[in-house]
Amino acid sequence: MSSSSTTEPRLAFTSLCIWPAYGALPSFDPECLGVLAHFAFSRLNVPIKTNLGRLKFYKERLPLLLSDNDNIHLAAGYEAIVDHCKRSHIDIDEKFQANIADLLALNALVKSTFVPAVLDTFWLDDTYRSSIINIYARSLGGFPLAFFYGKQKTESIKNQFNIIYGDKNFDQTRKSIFEKGKKVLDHLTDVLGTKPFLFGASPTSIDAFVFGYLAPLIHGPASNSALARYASSRKNLCDFVNRILTVYLGDLAKDNDTTDSVSTTIPTTSNEDRLRDKVAVIAVGILTMCAYAYLSGLIRIEINQSVFDVDNLIENIAYKSTDGNVINENFDPSLLESKFRHAMSILQDYQVQTDQNIKHLEELCEKERNTWANSVAQLEELYQSTYTGQQELEMRISVISTKVIQIGHQLESKSNPRQQLIDARTTAKYLERFLDANDDVSLMFQDASKLEQAAHIIHQLYNVLQELPDEPKFIDAKTKVKERYLAIEEELLLEFSRAQVRNDKKAMKKYIKLLSKFKGHNDCIQNFITDCLKGYFDNPNIDIFNSIPQLFTKVSELINEIFDQPEKVTERLIITVYTEKLAPYVRDQLDPYVRNPDLDNMEKYLQTLYTLSKKATKLSNDLQTQKISDDPAFLHKLNQHVFKTYLKTYSKYEINCLEEKFQVHLERVESTGGQRRIKPTGLSITDIIQQRLLNTTDQVDESRFSPDLAAALLNDCKTAMNRITTLSEGLEAAENILQCFLRLLNALGNQHIETELQYSLQAIPGPEPKQEPDIRFFHAILQTNNSIQLIERYFVMDIAPLLLGTQQQAVLLQTKEKVFGQLEDLINIGIDKALLCIIGFVRNILNEQKRSDFKPESDLFISECSPICKRVVRSIDNQIVRLEQTADGKNLTSIFNEFGLRFHRLITDHVFKFEYNISGGLMMLQDISEYKKCSKKFRSSTVEQLFSILHALVNLLVVVPDNLRQVITEGHLASLTRDIIESFVQLRTDYKSARLHAMITTDQ
Repeated sequence: MSSSSTTEPRLAFTSLCIWPAYGALPSFDPECLGVLAHFAFSRLNVPIKTNLGRLKFYKERLPLLLSDNDNIHLAAGYEAIVDHCKRSHIDIDEKFQANIADLLALNALVKSTFVPAVLDTFWLDDTYRSSIINIYARSLGGFPLAFFYGKQKTESIKNQFNIIYGDKNFDQTRKSIFEKGKKVLDHLTDVLGTKPFLFGASPTSIDAFVFGYLAPLIHGPASNSALARYASSRKNLCDFVNRILTVYLGDLAKDNDTTDSVSTTIPTTSNEDRLRDKVAVIAVGILTMCAYAYLSGLIRIEINQSVFDVDNLIENIAYKSTDGNVINENFDPSLLESKFRHAMSILQDYQVQTDQNIKHLEELCEKERNTWANSVAQLEELYQSTYTGQQELEMRISVISTKVIQIGHQLESKSNPRQQLIDARTTAKYLERFLDANDDVSLMFQDASKLEQAAHIIHQLYNVLQELPDEPKFIDAKTKVKERYLAIEEELLLEFSRAQVRNDKKAMKKYIKLLSKFKGHNDCIQNFITDCLKGYFDNPNIDIFNSIPQLFTKVSELINEIFDQPEKVTERLIITVYTEKLAPYVRDQLDPYVRNPDLDNMEKYLQTLYTLSKKATKLSNDLQTQKISDDPAFLHKLNQHVFKTYLKTYSKYEINCLEEKFQVHLERVESTGGQRRIKPTGLSITDIIQQRLLNTTDQVDESRFSPDLAAALLNDCKTAMNRITTLSEGLEAAENILQCFLRLLNALGNQHIETELQYSLQAIPGPEPKQEPDIRFFHAILQTNNSIQLIERYFVMDIAPLLLGTQQQAVLLQTKEKVFGQLEDLINIGIDKALLCIIGFVRNILNEQKRSDFKPESDLFISECSPICKRVVRSIDNQIVRLEQTADGKNLTSIFNEFGLRFHRLITDHVFKFEYNISGGLMMLQDISEYKKCSKKFRSSTVEQLFSILHALVNLLVVVPDNLRQVITEGHLASLTRDIIESFVQLRTDYKSARLHAMITTDQ
C-alpha cells in the first residue's frame, strides 16, 4: 500500500494474505482486489503476503486478514473483512449517511446481478475457464491441486445458480444472467457519469466492490468475452478502473514487482499452454520409444545418419577392431589398416549410390516441373479465351435487353390507348342503353358466368354517372346503375362467402380483387373475419388467451395468400378479437366482484385483474413476434383499451383494499386474549393506553407484540407491489408504490409498534419499586427492532430500486426516517425509565446499610462481601440476563454502557454516605471488589475502568497513613486530582487525628 500519513487509522492487523498478481493487477481474485481497494481508500498500510504455500492456498479462503504475528485469523472474505473494519471504527461510508439507502440498494443490485454474470464468464464459460484455472494453478503448484480447485469452484457456482434460479433450463438461466449483467453495467455507467466515483469525489465501499469484479473482467484473460467487451465499451467504467489501479494501487503494483512473493510473469494464453503440454508429452514419448528400441537392438546408428561425424567414425572403427586394447603387445596395425580400407570402400560405394539417387531425383523433378508448366500454360490460354468470350456475350446480352425494353415501351404506348378506346366504347354503349327510358335494363348482367365482366362495366358506369349533374335526364339512369351496382356488389359478396365455405382460395382471391373497386370491400373483409371467428370461442371451457395465437396462426396464412394488403386485414382481425371477444371476457370476469365490493371480493377483483393483465401482456408479446403491425405500440394500445375502465379506478381500489387488510390484521392481533381492538378514531394514543391499562395487569402483555404481524403486513404489501408494477406505469406506479409503503409504515410503525411501545412504557414500574422489577419493556425493544429490520430490508431490496431517481423516493425516505425517529425516541425514553426503576430498586437495597456497619467497635475478620452487596449483585445479574435475552447488537451495547454508568454513579454516591474505620473500610473494599467483578458483565471498557478507579479510591480507606503519600502516586490514582483523592480520604475516621490532609497536599 502507499505510505500512510500521520493521521491514518491503525488496526490490529499484521498481514493480509491474497492471491498473487496477474499482469497489471495486484491480484486477479475479485474479492482480493476489492479488499485491496477498500484498504487503499481507507489509507491502511497492511503488509501483503502471497507466498503461502500450495496447500494453504488450497485450504484457506482468501483474502485472509491476520493478527498477532499471523497467529490469529481475524476475517476471511471481502464482506467479513469490511465488517471487521467497520467494527474497528474504520468506515469509509460514514460520511455518506445521507445516501446510505442508495448505496445499499446499489450494493444489493450489483451482488444479485452483476457478480453472477462475472462468475459465469470466469468459471462456467468453456472458452475461458481453463485460462482462469491456469492463473490460480501457479499458486497451487499445478496438478492435482489446481484441477481439484477448479472443479470445486465450478461445481459450487453451478449449485449456487441452481438454488437461486432453479435447474429447469440452465442455458436459459445463463442467458438471463448475462442480460441482467449488461443492464447493471448500463446502470453503473449512468450512475458514474463524469464523476470520479459512483457517489461523488470520494470513494465508498461500493466503489471497491465494483472495482474488484470489473478490473479482472476488463484486464483478465476473459477480456474478449461478450460481457467484458460490453464493459470495455463504457469509457467511464474503464477510466474508473484505470484510475483506481494508477492512483490507489500503483505503489502496490511496484512493490509486487520488487518482491519475490508475487509472481509478475504475464500468463500465457490457453492455446500456448495446451501446445506446450502436447509437445512435452510427444517428446517424452518419442525419447522413451527410441531408448527402448536402441537398447533392445531394434535400431542401429549407421553412417548414413543425418549428421556424419568423421572423427567419431574413426574412433568407433579403431575401438571395435582392437576391442579397446590399442596399447597391447599383440596390437596388429595391418588388421586396423584393413578395417579402415574396408570402411572407406563402403563409404565410397555409399557415395556413388547417393550420387545416383540424387541424379535420378533431379531428373524426376525436372520432368514433373515440365509437365505442370505445360498444364498451367494450357489453363492460362483456356482462361483467357473463356474470359474474352464471356465479355462478348455480356455485351450482346446488354444490347438485346435494351432493344427488348424499347420494344416493350413502344407496344405499351400503342396498346394502352387502344384498350382505353375499347373500354370507353363499351361503357358508352351500355350508358346509352341506361339513358334510353324505353330500354328495359332489368335483365342486363344477369348471366352469372359473366359476373367478372359485369362488375368491371358497372363500376365504370357508376363512376361516369357520378360525374354527371343531377338533371332530370340523368336521374333515371343513375338510379338504374346504382341498383345494378348494389346487386352486383351483393352477388360478389355472396360468391366470396361461398368460396370461403368451399375453401376455394383462388376464387376468394378473384372476388376480393373485384370487390376492391366497390364500396363493399370493407364489408367483405368484415364478413371474412366474422366467418373466421364463427364458433371459435363458443366453448365456455376454452382458454381465450391460448386460443387467440392459435387462431392467428391458422388464419394468417390464408390472409397473406388472398389479400393484397394482408397487414391491414390482420390488424382488423386482431382489433375485432380484442374488442368483441377479449373485452367481454374480461368484463364477465371482473364485474361480479365490483357489484359487491367487500374486502374479500376486492382482493379477488384485484388479483383477477392482475392475472388477466399479465396474460394479456404475454399474449401481446407472443403476437408481436409475428409482426402483426408496423406500429410497435399497436397491441399495447389494444390492451389499454380493453382494461381502460378498470385501470382508471385500480389505484383507489388497491390502496383501500390494502388499508382494510392492514386493519383486519391489527384487529386480529388486538383481539387475541379476549379484548377487542380500540378504534383509533377520535382517541389519542394516550387515551388508548389508559383504557388498556384499566383492563390489564401492571406489566406488558408480550402476546400483543405479534411476531407474525409484520410478516403478514409485508406479504400483503408485496402482493400489492407486484400488482402495481404490472398495472401501473411511470409516475402513477411510483405514486402507488409510495402510498402503499406509507400505509405499511403507518399500520406497522404508528398503529402497532408505537402503540405497543407506549403501552409497554406506561407499564414500567416507578423509580422506587419495593420488589425487584421484571422489566419487559426490553422485550418490546427486541420486537420493535425485528420489525424495523424487516421493513428496512424490504425497502432496500424491493422498494428503493423501483423509486430510484424519483421525487417519491425523497418523500418516502423522509417519512421513513420520521417514523423510525419517533420509535427511537420512545425506546430511549423507555430505556431511561427502565434503568431508573432498576437503579431505584438497587438504591433501596443499599439504603438498608447503616452508618454503624462501617464503624464496628471491634476489629473484624472480613473474608467476603456484605449480604447487602450480595443482594445488589444478584439483582444486577438478573437484569443483565433479561437484557441479554431481549436485546442484541448495538442496542445491547448502548444499554449496558448506560446501565453500567448509572450503577457506578449509584455505588459512588453510596460510598460517600458513611465514615469508615479500618474494619469498615475493609468491608466496603470487599463490596467494591464484588461490584468490580460484576461490572465486567456490562462489556464496557469505560465501566470497567471506572470501577477499577473506584476500587483504588476505596482502597485509600484502609491504607496505613505512612504509606498514603506513596499510594496516591501509583496506578489509577496518579492521574486523579488531589481534590478527588482527598474527598475519599476524608471519609476515614482518623482523617483529622492522623493529619492526613497534610500528607496528601504536601509535596514529596
